[in-house]
Amino acid sequence: MNKLTKVGLTALASTMVVASANAADWSISGGASISYTNVSTDSGVNPYSFGDSLTFSASGDLDGGMSISTSMELDGNTMDDRKIAISSDTMGTVSITSSLTAGGIGRIGDVVPTASEEVYDVTDADDNGLASTGVSSTNQIGWVSNSFGGLTASVGHTSLAKESDTSWTLEYDASDMVDGLSLGYGMADNGTTSENETLYVKYTMGGLTVAYQDSTVNYDAAGTSDEDATHVGASFAVNENLSISVGRQDVEMGGAAEEESSGVSASYTMGSMTVSGFSNKTDNTAGASGTNNSSAGVTVSFSF
Repeated sequence: MNKLTKVGLTALASTMVVASANAADWSISGGASISYTNVSTDSGVNPYSFGDSLTFSASGDLDGGMSISTSMELDGNTMDDRKIAISSDTMGTVSITSSLTAGGIGRIGDVVPTASEEVYDVTDADDNGLASTGVSSTNQIGWVSNSFGGLTASVGHTSLAKESDTSWTLEYDASDMVDGLSLGYGMADNGTTSENETLYVKYTMGGLTVAYQDSTVNYDAAGTSDEDATHVGASFAVNENLSISVGRQDVEMGGAAEEESSGVSASYTMGSMTVSGFSNKTDNTAGASGTNNSSAGVTVSFSF
């Protein structure tokens, strides 16, 4: 190839790259937070912590009415929550992610509303009774349909070394029958680990949202206690800035004592700053009778 032709092709390639870059939409968003968390079992542990993250996103249009988007989050100097998605008006959205958002039961693992932390969170290291328990988020491939008559379907799949996780969900916006009502159901087969199932009912009226969710985790291993959880909660938007919530979750742990978690939370937003707080309590933690844990905390977060 002569030098003139090579220079010309190089210039053309550079122009195409610039044109492609200009055709895409790019954005960077971020957040930072400072927290104080008091856990009854963490004697001597520093209750102060902070967080920071940056999310880089890009999207563009393809031929045939399709679009593509990608995003990745730099969280505490660690790159996580990566996602690539291709979508269209006919096929819905197909994506691969590093979290449980591509499709399947991770989408509805817990839909009970809260203004801050979930009632079972922070009090201990275990989040028992969730239908997303054991589902792998490593390079999950998923599909989420567009809504047809209020019905949305999704599937999630992760291939592991000797097994795979597969789950599916159906979500139904029943507002045509009862304004503000939505329903959902999902199942997961986590290889040789467990089989999970969940269903929920959620109702919204004005600033009030209430939900009920029933989930089961049936472990394959003999001697491992299955989990059957009922979770109820309500949140109320007092105004456009202030929200409050209350909830309770009970988990039957096989033949062990029933784990009981309850809590209240609130959040207040002022521009790009949000102040949130919670107070949670868990009795019979992980089925251990008489084991009682509690936690409370306040977080100031900023978005930009």
